[in-house]
Amino acid sequence: MMAHEVKQKRDASGNLAVMAKKLGVTVPAAWPSGVSPLMQAYATCQRCVAEEACADFLAKAPDSIQLPPEFCPNAAEFARMNKTKSRG
Repeated sequence: MMAHEVKQKRDASGNLAVMAKKLGVTVPAAWPSGVSPLMQAYATCQRCVAEEACADFLAKAPDSIQLPPEFCPNAAEFARMNKTKSRG
């Protein structure tokens, strides 16, 4: 890659969607108050520096997981979603 080229970051919605699916979280259940928290989670994912590690984790993880990896900057948000899911 040349010095002036900028590596394009993959769209974060892919990793976010796969992580939510593996955690068994649906958008309406996880964010009943609207899309603002979802957009915050998306923005956090977009800024994440562990994109490749996340994609690798998601590729190797089983179809259903209980917790996201520790490096996930949305781990607390996913934990909150799991509590919401459990109560629903």
